[in-house]
Amino acid sequence: MWGTLYNRFDYVLSAFAAYVALQLTQTSVRPGDPLGTISQIAIAGIAFSFVNLILGVSLASLRTGTPLSRVWSISVSNVLSGLVALVPLGWLMAEIGGKVGLWAAFLFLVPLYLARFSFSKYAETRELFFGTVSALSQAIDAKDGFTRGHADRVSRIAGAIARELGLSERQIEQIELAGLLHDIGKIGVEDRILMKPQRLDSEEQELMRRHPIYGASILEPSAALRPLVQTILHHHENYDGSGYPEGLKGEEIPLGSRIIIVADAYEAMTSDRIYRKSIGHDRAMDQLNRFKGLQFDPTIVRCLQRIVEKKGADAFEISDLPPINYETLAELRHRLAREPVVRDAHAS
Repeated sequence: MWGTLYNRFDYVLSAFAAYVALQLTQTSVRPGDPLGTISQIAIAGIAFSFVNLILGVSLASLRTGTPLSRVWSISVSNVLSGLVALVPLGWLMAEIGGKVGLWAAFLFLVPLYLARFSFSKYAETRELFFGTVSALSQAIDAKDGFTRGHADRVSRIAGAIARELGLSERQIEQIELAGLLHDIGKIGVEDRILMKPQRLDSEEQELMRRHPIYGASILEPSAALRPLVQTILHHHENYDGSGYPEGLKGEEIPLGSRIIIVADAYEAMTSDRIYRKSIGHDRAMDQLNRFKGLQFDPTIVRCLQRIVEKKGADAFEISDLPPINYETLAELRHRLAREPVVRDAHAS
């Protein structure tokens, strides 16, 4: 209810701002002056959109804890497209309503309603898409309890690095998605290798090294996920060319992949694993610095160091995602082993 009231209040204030803009510019526009009329329409539209955006962005930032600048950068493109499309349409409806009649203006409500309906479906589809991506990343984490939340943390670290580098919000979003799905190829790796409590031997390591190829192959058929394919395929390429699967080096490696490998290594070193304990933030940063220029892009490592120096070692522990509370496959197998077999009630 409070959200609905806030939205209504938002529109009232925005409309009042547009009205004030019209009144202030009224004396400057001569009757029959097309350029003056267009300028007045643009000024009123900007006033409406600015107030509407400020109120909406402020509330979204407070509710989600997301920095105001990020919400603004994500929203401003949508507002600009609405400004270009809807402000002239609103002026046209007003002209028709005044010169033909209100009944004629109401005819415009049908296509507007259809446009709104289409946008709501787009929003639902987008939410479904991100939910599917999250489910895919959790499917990997659910293999065992020791990597629970790994993809989520890698995604947050990679997103923070991309933002520190000054990339666009679209690029940041793609890198965060790649962080969530970077290990999706491990679906094709046998459990005996993936869940082995000791370090892998050379043959097992070779089999594990195929997972970026598996991941790229899994994502390739999806048009929505296809932009992530190259990032996923090359996220184990080393900066000096000694990585896999293609031995790319330096700037040949996609930027997203260079970010993911640093985020992945940092997260792995600062988290417990089935075969070892976390080595801690300081030692992790020492390792990253030791191997920058060899395994890691020096620019990315320095960027991560700046983030941690500004925000602290716990900078990546805050997540917009819901808490991960699923039962891992290892836990599920252990539980089912203790419970009696559940038989099909319709079995003969």
